[in-house]
Amino acid sequence: MRSASISLGCVALAASLGIGWLGCTRSDAPGDRPNVLLITVDTLRADFLSSYGFPAKTSPNIDALAAQGVVFDRAIATSSATAPSHASIMTSRYTRQHSISYRNGDTTLQGAKTLAEVLREAGYVTAAFVSNVVLNRRTGLDLGFDVYDDELPSPELNRPFIFERIAEETTTRARAWLEASKSGPVFLWVHYQDPHGPYAPPEAYTGRFHLPQTSEEKVLPLLEDNMGLNGIPAYQVLPGLSLPSEYMSRYADEIFYADHWIGELLQSVDSHRSGRDAMVLFTSDHGEIMGENDLYFVHYKATTPPEAHVPMILRAPGLPAERRSDAVSLVDVMPTLLELAGLEPPLPMSGLALGPFLHKQRPIPERTLYCDIGSEASAYRGDGFIRVTKNEADDLVWVSYTWGADGTWVPQGTATAQTEPIREYLQEATPMVQAPPMEPEEIERLRALGYVGK
Repeated sequence: MRSASISLGCVALAASLGIGWLGCTRSDAPGDRPNVLLITVDTLRADFLSSYGFPAKTSPNIDALAAQGVVFDRAIATSSATAPSHASIMTSRYTRQHSISYRNGDTTLQGAKTLAEVLREAGYVTAAFVSNVVLNRRTGLDLGFDVYDDELPSPELNRPFIFERIAEETTTRARAWLEASKSGPVFLWVHYQDPHGPYAPPEAYTGRFHLPQTSEEKVLPLLEDNMGLNGIPAYQVLPGLSLPSEYMSRYADEIFYADHWIGELLQSVDSHRSGRDAMVLFTSDHGEIMGENDLYFVHYKATTPPEAHVPMILRAPGLPAERRSDAVSLVDVMPTLLELAGLEPPLPMSGLALGPFLHKQRPIPERTLYCDIGSEASAYRGDGFIRVTKNEADDLVWVSYTWGADGTWVPQGTATAQTEPIREYLQEATPMVQAPPMEPEEIERLRALGYVGK
C-alpha cells in the first residue's frame, strides 16, 4: 500500500533534516501531557474568516486563537465531503486509503488505528460531540472515544426529516463533559455543523452582516433540485432572498454564530480544572462553492479551491505565533497532534508531524496533497494544482492550474509533468466497508442530502 511508503519516506525526510520524526521531547508519563482539543467546522471556507482576510469581522474568537497560534494559509481538505475528510483527520490517510473512501454516510471506518485510539491507549480520556448525521457512530468514527455524542435533536429548515445539532447545544454538552473530567489529560473533538446550509442561524444572529452587491450580480432562480447549477438549491432556499450576496451574508451570520460558541468552548478548555496546558487544532472538513463555475451554495461537487481550501490553526505550548504559506493537509492533523503530545504515530500514515518544522522555523517540505471525491481528484503542489476528471469516453482528463492567493485559479492547459505520482494515487483502492444497515428513514435522509446514489 502506497501510504506505507509515504510514511517511511516522511520518517527518512525528517531524519535527513536532523529533526527526527518525533522530535526529542517524547514523554511516556500521561501526567506531563497537554489536554488536546480538536475543533472541526463543517462547510467552512477559509476566506470567510476575518483572520484569513475576509473584510467583515465574522470570527473574533477564531481570530483570537489565530493570534496565539500558527495560521496555515494553504491547508487542503482531503475531500469536499464530510465523512471522508474526517476519516482522513482521524487516520492520516487520504480518501482512497481508508475504508470510508469517497462515500459519505453509507460506509464505515475499519482497518486503521485512529487518533482517539492512540490517545486513549496513552492515558487520555476521550470524547466527541458531533452535529452532522453523516458523522454518527455507524461511520466508525467513534473508534477510540469513551464518549461519542451523536444525538441530533434539531430538524433542519426545509428538510424537517434531516436532524442536526446547533452550536449552542453542542457546546453545552461538550462543556458539561469537560466539567466532569477532573484530572485529564483529555482529548476532546467538537464538530460544528452551523455554516452548512441552509444558512439559517438563530434569530438573534440573523441579519448581522450585509455583504455588498457586485455589479455583475443577478437574481438567482429557485431550483427544484439540490445541484446548485445557475440557481439556489432547493434545500438552501430562504424566504425573500434571491441574490448571491444575500445568501453569502447569511453564511457569514452562521459563521459568527458558531464563532461565539467556539469562544465559549475555548474558555472552558483553557480553564480546565486539571490546570494542564491546552493544545488546540482548528480546521474544517471542506469549503463551499459560492458561484464559482456557475454553482451556488453547494459542496461535494468538485476538488477545486472553493471546496478544498480550508482554515487550519494550531496553538500548542512552546509554538510561537506565526503565519505559514507552506501547503498542509488534513492528513497532517493526526501525526502533528500525537508528536506534540509526545506520542508515536502508528504507521502507515500519509501526513507529516508539523511540530518539528515549526519549532525549528524550517520550511515544511513541498509535497503533493490530494483532494478527492471519487469522480474527480485534484493534486495540490506549490502554487498550482492538477485536476483530474473523466470525459464521456471514461478517459482521464488532466488540466493544470495556477492557484492565486485570492482563491482564483487559471487553467494552464493539459498537464504533462508530475503526473506519475498522481496516477499511482488514483490506482489505490482500499476496499470500502459498508456501514451497518440503515433504517429506511436514515436512507431517505442521506438521499435528501445528496449523499446516497453518488
